[in-house]
Amino acid sequence: MDDKTILREHGLKATPSRLAIFSFLCNQHVPLSAETIAAKLAKKNIDLSTLYRTLNSFSEVGLVKKEVGAGKENLYSLVSEEECHYLVCLKCHNRFKLEGCPYHEVNETIEKQTGYRILDHNTEIYGICPDCQD
Repeated sequence: MDDKTILREHGLKATPSRLAIFSFLCNQHVPLSAETIAAKLAKKNIDLSTLYRTLNSFSEVGLVKKEVGAGKENLYSLVSEEECHYLVCLKCHNRFKLEGCPYHEVNETIEKQTGYRILDHNTEIYGICPDCQD
């Protein structure tokens, strides 16, 4: 399915800016801040306010997941079936993707204890990577 079709299926117009942002996010493997996305798309002449509006629109329709990073900044990534959790180095800021989700049992326990139906979660674990420990 092409990008235009995906946007339209989510009730969004396939504008050039939206297509550029969506296409860019499709090729990313880690969540990114709006400022980082803007810098990477600088040649596309997408202003920061358009980028924020687009990311919010994508988030509202379930295309993009917004989470909070180590520096308390919002990070954005495409929603996927695969759950992603990361180890983040506080010195070099490298991210290491963990395989699988260690939180399924915890979520089930929380649901049983509280009556909440957990729909989503995100997790980053902060520490110092082996390279920075030297």
